[in-house]
Amino acid sequence: MQFFSHVILAAFVLLLFSIASGNCAVPLDLTSDDKLTQRVTSDGKKLADQLYKSSSDLKDYKFESVLYMCRPMPEESGAATYFFKRPNLLRLQIKSKGVKNGTIVVRQADGRIRIAGGPKLRFLRMSLDPDSRMLQAPNGYNVMKSDFATLFSIVNAELAAGSKAAATAAPISLERFKQNVIVLQLTKTDGASEQITDRIFIDPQTATPLEWDNFRDGSRYSITMFENFNANLGLQDDQFKL
Repeated sequence: MQFFSHVILAAFVLLLFSIASGNCAVPLDLTSDDKLTQRVTSDGKKLADQLYKSSSDLKDYKFESVLYMCRPMPEESGAATYFFKRPNLLRLQIKSKGVKNGTIVVRQADGRIRIAGGPKLRFLRMSLDPDSRMLQAPNGYNVMKSDFATLFSIVNAELAAGSKAAATAAPISLERFKQNVIVLQLTKTDGASEQITDRIFIDPQTATPLEWDNFRDGSRYSITMFENFNANLGLQDDQFKL
């Protein structure tokens, strides 16, 4: 019975972060982004370093995220509530209309990654390797490496490898955001052309992302939205244990 349960869960987790079929295109207003390249005129390297340092200083935080894959219009591909506690504790709770709803993934204090099915699969539990493909989101990111400090460390590594960063000189207004945002844009030279790889929309009050757009071959590939961010909540270690 135990072996049978693990086989079921392995198959289930393979689908956990996969792209759901039949999703409808989401009416995100991206038209104002067309002219953003002309508005990111300041050096973004200093900003990227500041964002890494400020996110590394957070004791703990929580946010809700929604991932959209662009084919070419954005289609919702996953949602979760995300908890992080320094130095490396993580809890991800999946939101879904199907059997995946309520599934929890944690990285415990002992470094082990544990996963447990939600209410409809509550008998399913197992451990995973940190680099397991089962932890890969549809856009290729490992969900265990999606805390803000790690994401901005990747940005800084890309800059050290030759990518360029530009930012808006001040917060700007865009229709899909309730507040003004700072835009950080990364580009990489590909042959004779320079292509966008990432466009990050930053909340100037919290110095955290509101949206992170990933590009491939110069076209928007995925959009991750971050909402209801709260920091330094006093999260307990027991919340990161299964």
